[in-house]
Amino acid sequence: MIMCVRAILLITLLCLGVKILSILTAIFQAIAQAVTFLFPVSETGHSAVFHDFAGRYSNTCSELTGLVHIGIAIGIIIAFYKVFIKLIYEFFMGWSELFKKNLRVSESTNSRKFMYLTLIPYVLLPFYLIPIGEKGNIYSILQSVSYDGNVLSEGICFIIIAVLLLLSSFKLAKNEKGHPLGLPCAVIVSVLLFITFPVAGFSMTVIAICIPILFGVNKKVAFRYFTALSVLMLIIFGIAEIIKCVTYVTIIEGVIAVVIAGAVSFLCAKLLLFVVSKNHLKYFSYYDFAIGGISVLAGIIELIMNRG
Repeated sequence: MIMCVRAILLITLLCLGVKILSILTAIFQAIAQAVTFLFPVSETGHSAVFHDFAGRYSNTCSELTGLVHIGIAIGIIIAFYKVFIKLIYEFFMGWSELFKKNLRVSESTNSRKFMYLTLIPYVLLPFYLIPIGEKGNIYSILQSVSYDGNVLSEGICFIIIAVLLLLSSFKLAKNEKGHPLGLPCAVIVSVLLFITFPVAGFSMTVIAICIPILFGVNKKVAFRYFTALSVLMLIIFGIAEIIKCVTYVTIIEGVIAVVIAGAVSFLCAKLLLFVVSKNHLKYFSYYDFAIGGISVLAGIIELIMNRG
């Protein structure tokens, strides 16, 4: 009888230990994803480097990853709800004018034009699904350079975003007021996002903020453009990750992950606005240069060892 009680207690403690460990995993992953996505340090790059050093060369995702991305989107929306209320209003007003055959894009307000420009990247998303022979589709081809057992490509990407951050910092140091976002800049950002989003080591934050700044766009407008683009992108890819995931989490773990991701992303989004406003982007470039250099060195060593 005593042995049975001990066995039951041991099993209970083991189960509790597993559940606590799973909850802690959800918390730490939510914090890590939120911080590395919003700050210009590349969430995918950190993920690829971690997977490489852990010996996990697969890009398969868990349900937790998708839930965290949705949580990040919620945090950004709460942080800048006025921006999204304005975007939604302009979106429906645009459709209303279209149905009334009264749509005049060239005569639209700056807010309406900004809303139109935020839709351009999503027009390109279906092109990810174009099949490319037996190698899959365009998305899988672009993603194939990552999680390949070598961090050389990730290191190069880190160095590229570090350079963009440094150039943007120099541009902002000139204290130029900047101008509104234009169509050419929005198209270039959209194309670059299409190419770089699946590639580990690049950062959506860097592409969506730094490229407009380099084009002379006002820094607050560039930041607003990033927030507008990131939310729907996070939701779309978060849902896709949940659909194609290979590992699952409990409801409790999922709720905790979404709440933590939302809270952390709220704080990080506010802090990122401060960083852009005060032109502190160069400090993140130093970090990206460092991790990029380390990754390139590690990647070269891996190549030499594999050939040997």
